[in-house]
Amino acid sequence: MDSKKPPFDKGFVLQTTLRNMKKDIDFSSRKTFDRFKDFSDESNELHVEKRTEIFETLDVLNKMHKLLDDFQNNNKHLFDNKD
Repeated sequence: MDSKKPPFDKGFVLQTTLRNMKKDIDFSSRKTFDRFKDFSDESNELHVEKRTEIFETLDVLNKMHKLLDDFQNNNKHLFDNKD
């Protein structure tokens, strides 16, 4: 092993990646929700469609976040920093 390189830790890499993915999903959720106010005219068909699309997008983002939580909970051995 090259003593100049830091040690490799699978658990650290996976935990960091998971945390960054969740942050990205949370960021997208906030930005998507913020767009809701831009489509407030209930008499405008496009606005109604976009509001529906926003809710559908938020639903998918929420499911993605849950998938990551479930993956982590069901694969605790992958996130163990004792390699």
